[in-house]
Order: sequence, then C-alpha cells, then structure tokens
Amino acid sequence: MSVVSGTEKEDLRICRSLNKKHGLNYYYAAAFFPAELRRSVYALYAFLRVPDEIADNNRSGGEERIKAELSAWLGKWRVACRKDVSDEPVLRSALSAFRRHNIPYGYSEDFFRSMFMDSEKREYANYAELREYMYGSACVVGLMLCYIIGFNDPRALEYASCLGEAMQLTNFLRDIDEDYRQRGRIYMPRDELAACGLSREDIARRRFSPAFRDFMKLQVERSAGLYRRAQPGIAMLDKRGRLAVRVASAFYSRILVKIKQMDYNIFLGRARSGTAEKTVLALRTLLTLPGGNI
Repeated sequence: MSVVSGTEKEDLRICRSLNKKHGLNYYYAAAFFPAELRRSVYALYAFLRVPDEIADNNRSGGEERIKAELSAWLGKWRVACRKDVSDEPVLRSALSAFRRHNIPYGYSEDFFRSMFMDSEKREYANYAELREYMYGSACVVGLMLCYIIGFNDPRALEYASCLGEAMQLTNFLRDIDEDYRQRGRIYMPRDELAACGLSREDIARRRFSPAFRDFMKLQVERSAGLYRRAQPGIAMLDKRGRLAVRVASAFYSRILVKIKQMDYNIFLGRARSGTAEKTVLALRTLLTLPGGNI
C-alpha cells in the first residue's frame, strides 16, 4: 500500500468534494473501487469537472469568456505536464494519476477539444457530429478509467468507449430541457428530430407530442443498445475495478427506465434515482454477478 502525504490527502479531499457535489452517480459508484484506485478516480473526475463547469455554467461572460477560461485551465495543465509540477490541487492530483497509471496524455487534449466545442456549437446536424463531441466528452473518460483500473485485453478500450457513449447519451436524454433552458444547447441529432417531424422549436416550447415520444423511444433504445454492446468489456478489466463499473452502468442505465416510466416526457422533470434506489441497484448488481467475475 502506498503512503499518502499530507498535501496529497488535502488534494484528495478537494477532488472528492467536487465529485460528491457535482456527480452523485459517479461518486456512489466510485465507492466500490478499492482505496488505491478510488483516489485516482476522484482525481480524474475533478480534473474533468473543472473545465466542464466552465463550459456549462459560465453565464456572465458569454462564449469568449468560456474560451478564455478553458484556455487558461488547459494552459495550466500543459505546463503541469511539461514541468511535472503544479500549484493547483486538482491538477496535482490529476498529474499524479496520469503518471501512476500511464494514462495517454492525448486523451486529455481530446476532452478539452469537446469542451471548446461547447463554446462554439449549439446543436448537431446528425449523430456523427454528436459522436465526435461525445468521444471527447465521455468516451475518453472510459478510456482513461481503463488505464486506472487495468485491463487484460486491448478490446477493453473499445468497449469502454462504447460505455462512455451510452452514459453520455443517457445524460443528454435526461437533460434535454435543462440543456436548452440553461445553456441554449441541443445535444440531439437535428436530422433525426426532423425525421420525426420535430425541430428546435418543439424543445424550446417544451412541446410533448406523439412524435416527440417516438423520437425519445428511438434514442432510449439506441442508448440501451450501447449499454448491451459495452457489457463484455467489463470482464476484460482488472478484477479490482469490475464491480464499480458494473454499478456505474446500472446507475446510468436506470435513468432510461425512469424516462420510460415518465412516458418519455422529459419535460415533466429530471429522471433520477434516490439514494435508497441506488443502494438497491448496487446490491442487486452484486448479487447477480456470476461467480468469480467481480
């Protein structure tokens, strides 16, 4: 077991608090990692959360301010990686995790590329465009976690990318109303909306209709299919991390069930599970694991 210094403990506390404040599904799932992996997972989440917050919740200065703040944070990260030191607690923790687990640096640049897209794009013409965004915003998160957990088959990376896409699409479906009202963004393929007879106006005016239900059914099934495709990859991960990933997958895919229970009307409110339901999901996941495949 590695010894954690006082500074590292304080940095970890900061990262953990960011995780708990902004990402409860991720935070609860992270509890199922062993301690030596959990600190790296907290560090990764905090590292990704800071630019995500800049991109999503900066309402005072518009697009140029978002770009400026993202550029500043990215600049600090690049300097930290070049000099192997930082005075920012989150960057110190992230740098340590990247070094400890040999996480490819390029994944971090891919993530920032999608964050910059948030300052420039308000909608996506088709699913290919949306996938390009999701690769940086979510798929690379799964790839980075693979390096933290460890894997025994290179195909695990492809499956992890698929799971990241599933989770991101799930979040987009849950947050259609919030993303438009708070950020003016629509993370749905415009051509697929049009194929159902829908447009930006239907989301802006919060119009729920049979056509909107049909559109949501298609997207929920797409997301559910991604979860199914990703499942074989979990067995390719190191045993220490499999349970946490299975739990995270259960938490996020449950959102799709909640959306179905709302008859696909996401304008009624945010689809979410409470703490008690998460506990049941976690126990069910543990109890249904095949022997030896934790």
